Amino acid sequence: MDASTALLQLLAIIGIALLTPGPNPLTCFAHSGMFGKKSNTPLIIGMATGIIAIELAVGLVIDSLSENTTALVTLHWIGMLFLAAMAIGMLRFNPASIHIEETTSKLGLKTGIAMQFANGKEWAFIILIMSQYITPLGGGITGILVIISVTVSICVAALFIWTYFGDKASNLFRDPVKGSRIFKVCGILLSLLWVAFLLRGPAV
Repeated sequence: MDASTALLQLLAIIGIALLTPGPNPLTCFAHSGMFGKKSNTPLIIGMATGIIAIELAVGLVIDSLSENTTALVTLHWIGMLFLAAMAIGMLRFNPASIHIEETTSKLGLKTGIAMQFANGKEWAFIILIMSQYITPLGGGITGILVIISVTVSICVAALFIWTYFGDKASNLFRDPVKGSRIFKVCGILLSLLWVAFLLRGPAV
């Protein structure tokens, strides 16, 4: 696979990831609704910091195991399991279960960072994209940094967009009819992505 194809595929995967609401956008919705759009800036910076830390760590681990086929295949299937769990969760999700609790304190940098380490969707995408695209995007630290720069810049921009439309979007997701349809579509998108990764197989 050449670099241009890899980059296009990476952008497509990021697009699917951003279209499927996870902990980051849902938190941005709630937080901006309670404290205003500007309050989300430290939170989003924290989210970006957490994403960078996880991507760098996972990328370095995968790159160090580039000669270990068994380890790479194992990591691939761990990512696939995370992604399958997220797809099933989206398909079965009940929008009525979304409860935005009022809080007297704003969320900031530390919360944004900590959230990423408990975000199963984040881990699934990072493991899969790092295992698939480090080599075609330059290999080693170059490939890792290319992936980080592309994903983080797009994700941060998207989170600010989610923040801007936060209140309206949050209400839409909680609607019992429209919300249910949205999450089912998201589940289908994640399922199709899972099938694509299944057909492609581990990058070994």
